[in-house]
Amino acid sequence: MAMDREQRRAQILTVATAVFAEKGYHDARIDDIVVRAGIARGTFYLYFEDKRAIFEHIVDGFLQRLDDAIRVIELDDPKAKPSDQLRDDLLRVVALFAANAQLAQILLSAAVGLDADFDRKLLAFYDAVTALLMRALTEGEAAGLIRPGNRAVRAYCVTGMLKELLYQIVLRKTDASHDELVDTMLDLMAFGLFTEVGARALRDA
Repeated sequence: MAMDREQRRAQILTVATAVFAEKGYHDARIDDIVVRAGIARGTFYLYFEDKRAIFEHIVDGFLQRLDDAIRVIELDDPKAKPSDQLRDDLLRVVALFAANAQLAQILLSAAVGLDADFDRKLLAFYDAVTALLMRALTEGEAAGLIRPGNRAVRAYCVTGMLKELLYQIVLRKTDASHDELVDTMLDLMAFGLFTEVGARALRDA
């Protein structure tokens, strides 16, 4: 049964995602994609201009899905505690990465350092995440939920924690459940690593 145009496009994207995840952007070739998809090279060009175009489409699509998974935390919502909203955000992001390991691998590795344009695209996304976190920190401080501190540095630290957590999920195949991963991260954010004795020793050092 012949595929219609949208089905064929989806098939090419699925195959290309697997090829980029396995080989990285530079080593992947259009020939790898068309052979695995079982299509003529000319068919590929009916849908995408070149290798860069399909790679950018894949990255943009996943960034949009990631953006959709992150929702603004509403401190005034009487039906949902801020901590529950934050936990739900993290669980959605973790679930998205775990369910789309090849796409996630591309975002975490293949797209990084590709060229100046892609770096700007990724930085713009992470800047948006940082701005969202800084807003949450500002509102949390005002509500007395978060200790005052350098919000920008704290936002970078939280982003770094989450990126490394996602890296472990996708590339190292951690066996921990999503709940355990998210709850451990939230515990670290809320209570830190040091006991009171350890914190006092650090202050006195």
